[in-house]
Amino acid sequence: MRPLRFALLWVFAGAGLFVLVVYLCLRAPGAEESWFLGFDKFAHASAFFALGVWSLALVERRAYLRVITVMLAIGLGIEIAQALMALGRRAEWGDLAADALGVTIALAVSLLRVESWFEWVEERIRRVP
Repeated sequence: MRPLRFALLWVFAGAGLFVLVVYLCLRAPGAEESWFLGFDKFAHASAFFALGVWSLALVERRAYLRVITVMLAIGLGIEIAQALMALGRRAEWGDLAADALGVTIALAVSLLRVESWFEWVEERIRRVP
């Protein structure tokens, strides 16, 4: 993990984000999910992008592959849970592909930065008088 001043805060907030994403993926579908064709795939890609950007900012680059692997395993776990639950959700390969797309974009964004965005935020906070 990166040496961050507010590491505990970042980790707990990320855990909250993770819980929110899992909840939204497993709850019974609502009317908002029919706003447009493909909303579910967009939601999966967006959620895994957010989780990816958050998670990758916590670790050094040498741990990126492990983080990506865990995130894809979480996506697979969500699809398995959707298949086993009787809440109106279905497991779909397309959802897992959308998860992978979101994680891939998060990886690309993370690789473009020298430091993590947490380090950037903490540096700005440190400069405030």
